[in-house]
Amino acid sequence: MKKIWLLLAGVVLLFALTGCGGYPDRAEDGTPWDRSWEMLGRVLGVEEPGNGFTLLENNVVLGADDTWYAAWTAGEAEPYVNAEGKDTDLYPAQIYLLLYGCENGERAAQAVEDWMEREQTSYNVLETRAETCNGQAYTLLIYEVTSEANPYQRGVSAFACYHNYAVVAELTCVEAYAGNAQQILADFLGGCHYSAEINR
Repeated sequence: MKKIWLLLAGVVLLFALTGCGGYPDRAEDGTPWDRSWEMLGRVLGVEEPGNGFTLLENNVVLGADDTWYAAWTAGEAEPYVNAEGKDTDLYPAQIYLLLYGCENGERAAQAVEDWMEREQTSYNVLETRAETCNGQAYTLLIYEVTSEANPYQRGVSAFACYHNYAVVAELTCVEAYAGNAQQILADFLGGCHYSAEINR
């Protein structure tokens, strides 16, 4: 009897590792799925971004189902007191990636439109353009940060819809950061792969 329970426990563990929490077989762009990619849910896998960026965190956004957030930073952190008076770390540059699951594709498109409108009113947008990386279309906003409450001076954001998911990737940096923000974000998007197994 004990052997049966041990066997059942092993089956349950195997299911947990390979079932709901498993990896897709391939990406929508045809690339075989690489288990070394940083995962956001079962939807998005991200290659190491390079350009001196390392993973800071990868979390489910609290209080929201099917919403995922990850951030990468470059350079040495300096102590910083934010607008709310809290001590935090300020990096010369950071990339954040948000994946937001919606009820359907229309809701995802509306979420992207709302996000873009918010950025267009919050920043001094210098350029808007379309980019395609690994077959995924993005709209890019290149901007200057004008708020004195924001420690970053410039940035570039990419917005996309993937089925019922809204996606935003943003790179912000201080004025002294020497990297080419637009090229670095393009490299980052080139390392983003979307699961081919998403229900249509």
